[in-house]
Amino acid sequence: MTVNAIFDAMPYAKHLGIEMEEAEDGFARGRLGLAEEHSSVPGKVVAHGGVVHSFADHVAGAAVISLNFTPTPTIDIRIDHLAPATNDLVAEAEVVRDGGDIATVDCEVTDVTGTRVATARGVFKTAGGDGGSAWVDSPEEFDVD
Repeated sequence: MTVNAIFDAMPYAKHLGIEMEEAEDGFARGRLGLAEEHSSVPGKVVAHGGVVHSFADHVAGAAVISLNFTPTPTIDIRIDHLAPATNDLVAEAEVVRDGGDIATVDCEVTDVTGTRVATARGVFKTAGGDGGSAWVDSPEEFDVD
């Protein structure tokens, strides 16, 4: 299963409208076209903070998946919202550490005009621990193409 196949299968990523443009070698880039249903302000498109947070989380996870080729549940993600998101968004994420059990990722979210909307740092489970995943009951079930 490829990184894009994983995201194409995620109902929430589909619901938000996240499009993965690139995910390889610990780097990922995604786009999110903003629409009225993403807004927290009636009559205007100003993305709810949860939309920006979810977008950053998905793209950061794709960066980790591009190295480990397995679902990588989020352990923690912290985000700084820097500006209102009023235009379509782009997120770029890079793995800064890929350890035996966890990976750390930095992610920047900008709008299509180049305005920095948010920065995030996420920690993702890559292996070990209790071995559980919402995706599969055992690692053998997750088939990588």
